Amino acid sequence: METNIEKELQTLKLEYNVLKKGLEKQDALNERFFKSIRKRPALAVGREITNRMWLDVLTVPIIIVICLNTSFPMLFGVLVSLWALADLGVDLWINRKLGMNDLLNDDVRTVTKKIAGYRKYYDRLLLASLLPVVVMLTYIFMHLYARADSPAAIRAITVSGIVFIVLGIIIVLFQYKKHVQRCKELLEQFEE
Repeated sequence: METNIEKELQTLKLEYNVLKKGLEKQDALNERFFKSIRKRPALAVGREITNRMWLDVLTVPIIIVICLNTSFPMLFGVLVSLWALADLGVDLWINRKLGMNDLLNDDVRTVTKKIAGYRKYYDRLLLASLLPVVVMLTYIFMHLYARADSPAAIRAITVSGIVFIVLGIIIVLFQYKKHVQRCKELLEQFEE
């Protein structure tokens, strides 16, 4: 009778070890699965930062070429380039400070703080860039109006300016909405 109990205990122990190994494999599989699900919004947020940096890098030569080939003064090109380089520096700094490249390797609390910090940075960046954009657009329109020689040209400049400013505002609002949605998705996945 005692040998039956020992055999049953051994069998239960073996079954328990097999079950434990199966659960460990399932846990590892689940973690990989959830990490791959989290990766999409995390990559989107990282791609957003990378795209901003590339845009800043490309702005410098493009604005210089525009100034060289049109009647815009080189000082305008230099000021826009400095603005783009300052934005690039801030993007690099915030990317390193928040550690957005290693987002998926951190715990939930750290990721939440990073995403909240990035959202705050993005909101402040939009507000901070409002003044330079207004100044730049004002300068562009003043420059174009000074060169216009007829009322028809002034109307064309005004209409095209209004259309492109409205289009720009729509694009910025759409990007901001996508940014908030990506951050929200990422936070929700880490809170689950």
